[in-house]
Amino acid sequence: MSYHYDDPTFQSHRLFSLKFYAYNNRRNQWKHCKRDTEKRPLHHDVSIITWNVDFMNRRVEDRMNGVIDHLRRVVLKGRTLKPCVILLQEVHHNALGVLLAHPWIRKHFFITPIDEQKWPHSATYGNVTLIERSITIHEASILFYEPTTAMFRTALVTDIKLAPLQPELYEGRRDLIIRIINTHLESTMEARSPEYRAAQLAICVELLKMEVPAAYGGIIGGDFNAIDEDSAEQVRAHGLVDPYESSELSDPTKSHTWGFHEKRPSQFPTCRMDKIVFTPRGDIMVESPEVFGQDAKTEDDEWVSDHYGLLTTLSV
Repeated sequence: MSYHYDDPTFQSHRLFSLKFYAYNNRRNQWKHCKRDTEKRPLHHDVSIITWNVDFMNRRVEDRMNGVIDHLRRVVLKGRTLKPCVILLQEVHHNALGVLLAHPWIRKHFFITPIDEQKWPHSATYGNVTLIERSITIHEASILFYEPTTAMFRTALVTDIKLAPLQPELYEGRRDLIIRIINTHLESTMEARSPEYRAAQLAICVELLKMEVPAAYGGIIGGDFNAIDEDSAEQVRAHGLVDPYESSELSDPTKSHTWGFHEKRPSQFPTCRMDKIVFTPRGDIMVESPEVFGQDAKTEDDEWVSDHYGLLTTLSV
């Protein structure tokens, strides 16, 4: 199944600019920031985390607190926070308030978007990206997949600046714009969902190739709903690299991120629903992701999500 961004079906898609916000303690509120105006040292590597946090199950606020606690204490291990970008999918609009109110989030992260008004109209959940505050952000934007979605799905785009360790490997550039796409592709095998998933991935790939702004490379991370027989081939056909492919050959179940809590495992077996893939250019490297969240529960012993998350490092 092949799609191209210049097909007539795609002509209504366009990027909408987003502001990103930092918490201002003096004013006791979130304030939007100007893009890359603060002079700060550029990093050459950042951690990338993606996690679908499940909007459907009950007690979304409690579960979001559990998500934050697991990220803080287990995934990032409570140490001095390193540069990281956290891609969240299925954030319920009520859980968004938990993110904005949490002291750890306020202290350490930029956030975009800041409210559900930037999601598609009538959407009760969406994607949120958190960027650790030592990272230089170039800009942020969102693309609605409509009309190639029946589920209000989007691509949330954040462009950050990194400094390569060896500029000679990057045509002499001393800073690079790296595009990070947080997405949730269409769910289920019903109706046109497989067709929409393939189209949405193709759109993400074109977002990585846009000439303005000229991103040197980038990643796509999130819930790919990778349940089609040709899911892996679609990634390869677009020239993307899946850093998990080589390591999953010995034991594919180690890369699975969904289905472990299913009550009907024979009907819904575990699978590798979530992925982080990247554009192979220069010396951009993305490590094979680590699966986390196997023991992520609330204080009342409820699973915080029906998905596990992924953690990797991107370096230039």
